[in-house]
Amino acid sequence: MDSDSMRKGIIPGIMSGYVFMAFMGPGMADMVGGMISGDGLIGFILHIIISAVIGALYTGVFVQYVKMNNPLLDIAVGGLIYGVIWWIVGGLIIMPAIAGGELLQISLTDPSLFGHIIYGHVLAFLVVLRNAAFGMDS
Repeated sequence: MDSDSMRKGIIPGIMSGYVFMAFMGPGMADMVGGMISGDGLIGFILHIIISAVIGALYTGVFVQYVKMNNPLLDIAVGGLIYGVIWWIVGGLIIMPAIAGGELLQISLTDPSLFGHIIYGHVLAFLVVLRNAAFGMDS
């Protein structure tokens, strides 16, 4: 994990965070902001910062373990796994811990599950697309 690899995930992470927020709707920003006694604007800013960090971790750490030498598999499998990991860590552990809810309340119909999977797929797609367009490696 080096800082150059991590920097490559910041912009794709932010872009994926916007897609996540669009999928989840405006209530998501209010919920994130409410965790730190802020409003929707604070929640939006916080979520974008978190998205940048998660994007950086994707290119700096995660992608090296899920390289399948096929861009479509990297997107489909890598994005799915990464999205589910962050649904569990962020949506089922961190968020309830901060907000005072119950941890690990798993529901396969939870919109947050689908939002995190979409985030993971969009992130993986943007990284693969960027790498192909600019001849980069993650």
